[in-house]
Amino acid sequence: MEFSDFSARLNRWLDDCSVAPLDCWVDDANVQLAWVEGGIRCSIDVLDPFDASAPDRLMSILGQGGASVACRCPGALGTDPQSQCLVLVHWMASSSSVEALLEVLQTLANQRAAMLSLMHKTLFDSPSAESRLATNWHTGV
Repeated sequence: MEFSDFSARLNRWLDDCSVAPLDCWVDDANVQLAWVEGGIRCSIDVLDPFDASAPDRLMSILGQGGASVACRCPGALGTDPQSQCLVLVHWMASSSSVEALLEVLQTLANQRAAMLSLMHKTLFDSPSAESRLATNWHTGV
């Protein structure tokens, strides 16, 4: 779903006061909003369960945590208990406007993109990545 379509869907979800979470694919990431403890939990998937279980990918993302703090990004890393995905999560007051929610989701999406870009650069563009690929190769597999 395009971000503009998601904006309309978010308005309907807020107007309906639905107890069910809003779970949508926006651009290339899964976004979820849910009513939690008097507010709205906003989350965006960073790594799916398969990638989150790969130690090199997980450690690369966790190693970018300092960059998130340095740029004052609002998202905290966590694990979604249902999907087992590594997510960026942020809590908003229930009185938050649609514009404020969209702004936080856009910031989380930008934070996610930066983290994935840095992870890719760390894993695949570094000189040590080439040697790791060569040493992990098994003949006949």
